Amino acid sequence: MAINLNGVDQWLRESFSKNSNAALTVAIKFKTDTLAVDQTPVGFFNDDSGIQNGFYPQYTTESPAGVRGVIHGSTYNQTGKVAISADTWHSVVLVNDGSSITLYLDDQPAETVSYSINTNTNDGMLIGARVNSGNDGVIDNFLSGKAAYYRRSGSAISAVDAAAYNSATNVSEINAVLPDGADLISNSNETGAASALTVNGSPTYDADDPLSSGPSVSSADDITSEGDTAEFTLSGNSAAPVSATLNGTSVGTLTLVSGSTYSYTAPLIADDGTADLVVSVDSTTASTVISYANSYPYELVTHGEPDANSAFFDTAFATNGPVEWGVVTDFDSGVVVVDWATMDAAEDELNDIALHSTEVAAGESTATLKYFVPESGATGTFQATATVDGTDETAPTISSASVPTAGNNIAVQMSESMQVGAGGSGGWTVSLAGVSVSSASVDGTDDTIINLTPSRTLTDEDTLTIGYTQPGDGFQDLAATPNDLATLSGQAVTNNSTQQPPDVTGPVTQSVGVPTAGTYAIGNDLSFTVNWDEAVTVTGIPALNLDIGGTSRQADYVSGSGSAALVFTYTVQAGDEDDSGIAVSSLTLEGGTLQDASSNNATLTLNSVGDTSGVLVDGVAPVISINALTTTDTTPVVTGSAGDATSLTLVVNSVTYNPTPSGGTWSQQLPELALDTYPMTLNGQDAAGNAAVEAQGTLSVVAELPVGVFALIGPAIEPAISNSLEDAIG
Repeated sequence: MAINLNGVDQWLRESFSKNSNAALTVAIKFKTDTLAVDQTPVGFFNDDSGIQNGFYPQYTTESPAGVRGVIHGSTYNQTGKVAISADTWHSVVLVNDGSSITLYLDDQPAETVSYSINTNTNDGMLIGARVNSGNDGVIDNFLSGKAAYYRRSGSAISAVDAAAYNSATNVSEINAVLPDGADLISNSNETGAASALTVNGSPTYDADDPLSSGPSVSSADDITSEGDTAEFTLSGNSAAPVSATLNGTSVGTLTLVSGSTYSYTAPLIADDGTADLVVSVDSTTASTVISYANSYPYELVTHGEPDANSAFFDTAFATNGPVEWGVVTDFDSGVVVVDWATMDAAEDELNDIALHSTEVAAGESTATLKYFVPESGATGTFQATATVDGTDETAPTISSASVPTAGNNIAVQMSESMQVGAGGSGGWTVSLAGVSVSSASVDGTDDTIINLTPSRTLTDEDTLTIGYTQPGDGFQDLAATPNDLATLSGQAVTNNSTQQPPDVTGPVTQSVGVPTAGTYAIGNDLSFTVNWDEAVTVTGIPALNLDIGGTSRQADYVSGSGSAALVFTYTVQAGDEDDSGIAVSSLTLEGGTLQDASSNNATLTLNSVGDTSGVLVDGVAPVISINALTTTDTTPVVTGSAGDATSLTLVVNSVTYNPTPSGGTWSQQLPELALDTYPMTLNGQDAAGNAAVEAQGTLSVVAELPVGVFALIGPAIEPAISNSLEDAIG
């Protein structure tokens, strides 16, 4: 019997004194009608003065949904959570051992905390509600459901006993856990005083009892043949089982294995695929369905009454219900098959049962069969005899064909042992262009296999079929009068080859990397990288053909053999000049080779050549000179030609000067010099970095010009002197 609570205003309350150091256990079983948030099956240690010294379970939908343990007071915890189901009985057990409190939800500890319980005569238990957390003493969070077996004991029970309370199936088991407990909900199954409880809202009682679920079969073995030893396990039972049946047939003696597990020997019953296992225990029954099969796999469902002339006649066959059959021993070298499909429903004699087998030896063979009549339980055996005259007139056939991973063979699986007759082993074909069967033979280890050798290795890309033209007495079976393999075509072949197709394509250029745009001078390297679609092996010195200012030059191979990037280099020579951009025209072998790993020659066409319009060449050095000078000027200016030099270095009397070229000439003012003869050298280079040939000259600073010098220059300056004198005289 349980008390019904409406979830609105119905609850029960027990007030009692407690001490924080005193042991205490409180337990209750509850069921909720609906999984509404915050329902509280029982509130422990709440008082209506609003003091929140409380420890209670409460339902929440927070993931995962379930009942959580909640503690109020100086701390608030709700870590433990146990999933529950609506309309299912659950248990709550609170244990105070004097220093800590543990709250068990079903048989799992949801909270364990150190907690002080103050002595307070107003404190107690609320069944189906709690004092709210607002410190106002209002009772809320009502349980919509039922409660039963509320117990309070002055001892602290163990986790094992808490689990035992949860799993209890009768009052005796609860009393064993809480022997000094007081039953505080009055019902027909318990003793106790309802007067100990304050009842609010006039709740009612009904006969729903969490302890009355009765025994059940929690697990049971399936049966694969009569005579098997099988086991089953009971739960919820208070006594040992007294008997058990399979589909109504007694299983005989039940033997205790351990705990609530028992074993039995499976009886022979009709093979219907499943069977009902029914166990008698605790003055009731528990049952489950298991899979069942017997050793009589063939069932003849429709037949008439046998007569006395039947070869299989037995009074046990006096039935028109099912008869099941099984094979005890096969025909010699063969396997018996009972073929019910060939039976005519009108046939009324069991000797018309159709039997056939795999191939047997010539002569007479006998098989033993057994029968079982489920209707009467009768069993027996009989023998069937097969006479084979030894004449084999069935031609062999191909079962399958496959290529192994090595790709060097086609294995043809035949339906029987084979040989090669006088007609020879020819006649096989393969549906691949250019591929033939080089040889065909019966496997030396397994004569049901014919091995075909293809004219080339088969690769993982090949899709093929095979065919055979019978030449007459070619491939044939081993019958006394051999049967030839018939002509055939289009036989599928499973290709398991892992071999790659042969490489017959030479390397092809992908791109040509060119030098960085700029002007390259004498001695500078022009490097080119030819990129291929596969690794290339180089012999000799292939070359890239260049056009530099209309002059043919070659960049020779220098590195990269064995990779997909080959490097070619040309060094700028004196006289090379191209101010509009060089050109890469072609790739030539020059007596060498360019090949891939399969010795395929490379295609020499250059693809995607880089832009060379900015790759300029200046291989012409500037021409410079120094004009020799004899002068009376002690601060002379020396001059000379600069060509296209962009920088000059002049050395006079070990002093270095850097005259600035201008318009192809240069000049340099020298500081005051003593009367003497000074050697001069001039070096320079152009914008590309080409160095000029060093120029040399002599500077002479004299007191007066030598006569020879004046005589040479006199006629040239005489007019100027005359004019100057005339101007002076006036």
